[in-house]
Amino acid sequence: MRILLIGNFAPPYEEESLHNLSLLNRLKDEGNDCCVINISENPSKEEEFIDGKNLLNFAFKLIRYAWKKDVIHCSTKGYMRKGLIQIIVSVIIGRCFRAKAIITLHSELFTIIGKLRSKLLGKPVLRLLFFLANRVICTDKDTYETAAAYKTKNNFVLIPVFIHIPENIKENELLVFKKLENKKRIIVFSNTIYPSFIFEILHNLLSKYSPISDIGIVISFSEKLSVKLQHVIEEIGNRVLDNLVFIEPTEMRLLSMAYAKANLILRPLSCDGKMFFPNFTISLKKPACSANYLYFSTSLLLVKEGETADLCANIINNLLKENSEKLSYPKGEDDFYDKIKNIYLEK
Repeated sequence: MRILLIGNFAPPYEEESLHNLSLLNRLKDEGNDCCVINISENPSKEEEFIDGKNLLNFAFKLIRYAWKKDVIHCSTKGYMRKGLIQIIVSVIIGRCFRAKAIITLHSELFTIIGKLRSKLLGKPVLRLLFFLANRVICTDKDTYETAAAYKTKNNFVLIPVFIHIPENIKENELLVFKKLENKKRIIVFSNTIYPSFIFEILHNLLSKYSPISDIGIVISFSEKLSVKLQHVIEEIGNRVLDNLVFIEPTEMRLLSMAYAKANLILRPLSCDGKMFFPNFTISLKKPACSANYLYFSTSLLLVKEGETADLCANIINNLLKENSEKLSYPKGEDDFYDKIKNIYLEK
């Protein structure tokens, strides 16, 4: 198949971009001819990926690379106006070129923003968009239920985000996680920046609560070479230095491995690579694993109202103390890549 994938494929990596890359790699491994347009405001790391720098540039490149494609698959979190326009253009071009037009809504805020779209323009546009698309994939139940309010035909499906867990682990990658070998529970602070709500929670967790020897803390940054921030965190958490692991934002494999080891993952909200409300919102997720993939089916949105960073740190500290095993998908119910591939093959 000849497939055009559109979405966030750039660092700093998180579930959305790692899922898009996992899907791309599986499709390529099976011999499909794949082309990528990156709609993130950040440039892609791979030279063969095409960056859509603005809406006009994106539309030009879409027309150029959509020619003779069997599938045009556009992924977004769906609450930025720019992302919504990109989906609409992608679906219309796909139908004009007789390609199968697929939408994936990665979302944690669509459940709010989708309901707030204007009755005059926003909601009619969503209805038209979902009508024109061959399939609309929602990555969580809340998004599915909100988006389905605008559907006019039975073309919606629920498929969770999946991330491929790296195989053939290299020696230098093993060294990075050596500190985590004997840890019973692991928490990942992803795309950490300063100042931000996620940094406040990390600060409270490291400074106000007794260090727990069997808990590992992985911290990835949203900006490359965040040496100063790393130094600040090491000073705050000097009692638990042996529990801290740091990852650069471009290290896709290391972050995927950290996610696979994690019991809890925290990160600021984002949409198509752009951070949203970092000073007062945070996403808290509990991942589930199968043999080769990591999934995200359980999540919580934390909102700062007044001095709540200490309360959130206390909640997370208590969650980490729980002696519960990691979630896992029953065998035979985790073939989410196959479900997407079957959507591509539908007549």
